[in-house]
Amino acid sequence: MQEGEENRRYRRGCPYALKTNSPTDLGTAHCRNHAHGMWVDYRTVRAALRPRTVLIVCNTRGNYADSRHIHGLWSASGKYCVVGGVRVTTPARTAAVCANSIPFMPAMEVMCWALRNGTSSTEIIACATREGLMNANAQNVFRFATPFAENGGEARALAAMILCGFAPPAQQVEFVDPQTGKRHRVDFLWRTSDGQIVVVELDGLVKYRDSQMMDGRTLGGVIDDERERSEGLKRAGVDVIVRIRVDDLHDLEGLKQRLAGTGVPLRRR
Repeated sequence: MQEGEENRRYRRGCPYALKTNSPTDLGTAHCRNHAHGMWVDYRTVRAALRPRTVLIVCNTRGNYADSRHIHGLWSASGKYCVVGGVRVTTPARTAAVCANSIPFMPAMEVMCWALRNGTSSTEIIACATREGLMNANAQNVFRFATPFAENGGEARALAAMILCGFAPPAQQVEFVDPQTGKRHRVDFLWRTSDGQIVVVELDGLVKYRDSQMMDGRTLGGVIDDERERSEGLKRAGVDVIVRIRVDDLHDLEGLKQRLAGTGVPLRRR
């Protein structure tokens, strides 16, 4: 593709942004790659910025146009889309590149986001194959990512459970409380070898702090509702409920021991 004027300005601005490390400049210079609104943890963005290098997708081979801070990334198709007047890689290409080049957990966030927002796995895998992006990490991401994660936290939790060696869980399974008739969807679910139902719920602190999510309830009211939800799930047949937080995803060994103790099945190799 021929470089548009907006991307030429972007090229000229990148070295200054990377040198100054200004949040405003870096937001302009780097985060256009996230213009689709995808789920990306701030740690992933910080790690991507650390090398102070920006990739520009182009359809010409060779590194003759590369500089200290800007590297060209060849694309066989040259496809792009325009977001906010800026040319960015398509969702399929973005997911394929991330599956190839960043660690499994953040790559799962991006892949789950793409699937959740309507990009098919067939399209992403075809893009990765065509662009020469298929490697072992990408194959694992394509194998385990699902469209059922409702946010980045759930995508990271799914990735953490896979890294721990557990069987992929069912997601967003609905239960009906036989006493109240209320419907509850759970984040992750397994059935153990002895027939028990184990549910894992990812608790975000935002539900206890965000006024919109609290919907006029006090903190005590939110806690009471969560307790009632747990009791309703148990009345509906759930045997074990494990609540985890995002912080738990950074201690995989501790997470593995905790879930294994409830009977969550390991993945068959």
